[in-house]
Amino acid sequence: MAAELLPLALALASQPATRDVANETPATSSAFRLDFSLEAWLPRLEGDFTDGGGEVDVRTPDLHDNQASFAGELALVRDRLSVAIRGFNFATDGGGTAATPFTLGGVAVASGDAYTSEFSWWSVGAEVSYDLWRPLAQEPAPWSTPREDFTPAANGTELAFFGLISADIDAISRTIADSTSGNSSDQSDSYLALEVGAGFRFGFDTKASFPVVRRIDITAKGAFGAAIPVADGDLGTASRVEADISFWFCKEGAAYFGYRLVGGEFDGDVMELDGSLQGLLAGIKLVF
Repeated sequence: MAAELLPLALALASQPATRDVANETPATSSAFRLDFSLEAWLPRLEGDFTDGGGEVDVRTPDLHDNQASFAGELALVRDRLSVAIRGFNFATDGGGTAATPFTLGGVAVASGDAYTSEFSWWSVGAEVSYDLWRPLAQEPAPWSTPREDFTPAANGTELAFFGLISADIDAISRTIADSTSGNSSDQSDSYLALEVGAGFRFGFDTKASFPVVRRIDITAKGAFGAAIPVADGDLGTASRVEADISFWFCKEGAAYFGYRLVGGEFDGDVMELDGSLQGLLAGIKLVF
């Protein structure tokens, strides 16, 4: 009898176990991935300088033109958590003949004087974000119970709302020179920008309708906080708003387009700026 039952027992053991797919809780991915973004940003400086005895619009010293700048980000991502390092570099210059008199950085430029001007702003920092709510997922929030009757959203649709904190070092410098009088001023200040904010990410598969593009992701976020001078100065504000749309041509690569505003009230030791850099951007994203 044992010899007759042995083949039956082996056959049953080789069959896969029955799974209740509808109620199964998928294992949380423990794999890390790297997201690398490199972009061309086309911002312009907006706002007012306020350290010359009164407000001076950035257009007055001819520092308002769009300038192509490079920006980038490297993010380490695991499930809901993302830790990113980012940075950008912006520089512009101007000059001409003053139509109206103005004073900037202690240099009084009279009407009709020839002058030159320069401005630069570079930034490097880090951002940590965490998905707080995924309404289309089996576990919408980290503290929620898995849905027993969960059905995945059609077309691979995902929606996530996240919170974020960030810290950036912003270094700003400005030069103004009156060629007629020979007076000039070269000033710079640095600030630590600490911000908290929130955003959302929405994506869906498109391969069935658009074979060239397999997926589209839309992301928007905003943050607000404090700008702390590294040297002397007063506490100010810092803000950041970003939005972009990504077109994924494969799992590892995408092209994206968007808009970014970085600004605040910067009250430093020798220079004060109530303004921002803002403009369109375009770039590529690679996943490793």
